[in-house]
Amino acid sequence: MSHTLDDIRREYDRLDTLCGVDTRAVALRVSTRASKRLGSCKYVGNAVECVTISDFVMAAADDVFYDTIRHEYAHALVKLRRPREKHGHDAVWKAACREVGCAPERCCDPSLLPNAGNRRAEAYHYRLRCLGCGASWDYKRKAKVLRLVERGASRYCTCPHCKGHRFAIENL
Repeated sequence: MSHTLDDIRREYDRLDTLCGVDTRAVALRVSTRASKRLGSCKYVGNAVECVTISDFVMAAADDVFYDTIRHEYAHALVKLRRPREKHGHDAVWKAACREVGCAPERCCDPSLLPNAGNRRAEAYHYRLRCLGCGASWDYKRKAKVLRLVERGASRYCTCPHCKGHRFAIENL
């Protein structure tokens, strides 16, 4: 079964009535790039900007789909009720999950993720190496830090280990 953004909006409208909040200003999006998470809730300042659901969740069974969108709704609900606080997956968020009817659990079943069997087989294309201490990080695509180093603006990047600002990029 394939779900739509309209299905999410209908469920959020139902939950708005149940919880006494208004999420109509929250943008709903589907991500075709996400491969490690089912969804996300993005905040800007003290407001909820958008809820993003991974495309493979949209094609998932009803129980996975509704649990995921309610999980993200619980994040939005907590932020709407307590805009100046940060809660993540703590007890306040878990209480919101129970209120909206989803499992108060942070992590999903890894078998729900696409290519669950060969997650480690995905290729990394770039390695960023700190020239100060030798620490390195692998990337699948050109992240902002890699673009900065390529442009010669590595002074804006800091190694978390040695606090250095000199890096090299290797193609893998």
